[in-house]
Amino acid sequence: MDPQLWWYLARVGGLMSWWLLSATVLWGLLLSTRLLGPRPTRIRLLDLHRLLSLLSLAFLAVHLLSLVADSWVDLGLWQLIVPFISDYRPVAVAWGVIALYLAAAIQVTSLLKSRIPYRWWRGIHTTTFALFVLTTVHALTAGTDARAVRWTGLLLAAAVAFLSTYRLLAGRRMDDRADEARTASAPARQPIRRELPGSRSVVVHRIREIVDDVALVELVAADGDRLPAWEPGAHIDLGLPSGRIRPYSLCGDPADPTTYRIAVRRAPAPEGRGGSAEVHRLRAGQKITLGRPRNRFPLVLADQYLFIAGGIGITPLLPMIRAAAAADREWRLLYGGRTHTAMAFADELLALDGDRVRLVPQDAEGLPDLGAALAGTRPGTSVYCCGPDALITAVQQTVAADFPDRHLHTERFGGTAPEPAPTGHFTVELRRSGRILPVAADRTLLDVIREAVPDAPASCEEGVCGSCELRVLSGTPDHRDTVLPDGERTRHDVIYPCVSRAHGEHLVVDL
Repeated sequence: MDPQLWWYLARVGGLMSWWLLSATVLWGLLLSTRLLGPRPTRIRLLDLHRLLSLLSLAFLAVHLLSLVADSWVDLGLWQLIVPFISDYRPVAVAWGVIALYLAAAIQVTSLLKSRIPYRWWRGIHTTTFALFVLTTVHALTAGTDARAVRWTGLLLAAAVAFLSTYRLLAGRRMDDRADEARTASAPARQPIRRELPGSRSVVVHRIREIVDDVALVELVAADGDRLPAWEPGAHIDLGLPSGRIRPYSLCGDPADPTTYRIAVRRAPAPEGRGGSAEVHRLRAGQKITLGRPRNRFPLVLADQYLFIAGGIGITPLLPMIRAAAAADREWRLLYGGRTHTAMAFADELLALDGDRVRLVPQDAEGLPDLGAALAGTRPGTSVYCCGPDALITAVQQTVAADFPDRHLHTERFGGTAPEPAPTGHFTVELRRSGRILPVAADRTLLDVIREAVPDAPASCEEGVCGSCELRVLSGTPDHRDTVLPDGERTRHDVIYPCVSRAHGEHLVVDL
């Protein structure tokens, strides 16, 4: 093998490891500064942070192995373990050796985060800044790519300095506000009026009843500006005048940046919790707030689609159907409802392509024939279903039993009723603060968490939207949400505290 190859591999491995480490530091700071959203940090964003650090370690291994194999540099294993004994630039190599130990300590404590005191992990994790400085100095003094490192290092140092300062200042303000909220809420135990993360003010441009008990609401920005872009399947969190926050699927045109459309069915008591009735009481010109669009039900590219809707579950499917038709894809819709007069957008769908739409009003035709609809599709067809829990369950069972080669995507518009707690009360530990809180059998985990963290995010509070997602560090979650698909309901690393509880007596969450 060409002797120079090892030297080039060492340079590539070292530079890639340093760049990925820098990206890890910057990403961690972005998460902690809340520039990417309020706490708690989304699970996928934390996973990306961990992935960057693991990739950095992988390239570090390439760097070290290549140096040992390189006969020109002539570095032995001991010289890479013990600082200041190298014959090749001993001081420069020593910075890298010390950085290696720091990286090992940070990675080990991160892997053991759930088993060690939080303050230990935090203290060692903070040395990442020292690791960043040491690796930068090592890259500048030990290699032959000093110019690339110098300019990159200056930009990274400026970004780290800015984010660190922002984190310090913003963190203090947020902590002060949290303390004030806790102090204000403690004596009276009043419900906390929550603000939507990243919310903006909108105006009800128009509201009208389109079918029995279903109101179509059109929203425009209060400042006349464009609204955030969205894709079929997305929903928004609506901040109502009472302080309630409710998620609703967008059913308008994603190409229209000026208007959002939602359709809301008025849920009768005791089925509803007041949100839908409050939406029906809105009037044109009234101001409310909404959060940014979120999409847990995206439309994937496919040659053939079967859409199955139950009642108001047609709302997220409507933009999907329009998109499939515009892309000239093969599609069909099976749409069931209580009565024909209660089926929203029926006329609009029939006008789009009446031959592809099958309306099944229950009072006249009974329940939709799911088997027949699925039998008319080819293997590989994407099946999208939204509606009540009974419809979702029936579709899942039919697909699993007779059509396993179809790709099923589901979204419920209402949560399932919580089952009795199998263990009654339990305790939850908030690892970041060290607080241990009792959760009584008649209280939700989210309610208890809000006593300590008043701004803990949540939206639907029915286990549907996933906005209250928390990382579990220890214990076994009792999943009662409808966010997790069937294949992930044994996960131990995440919980949706608005409806889910714990199997066992103790749960530890990353909060």
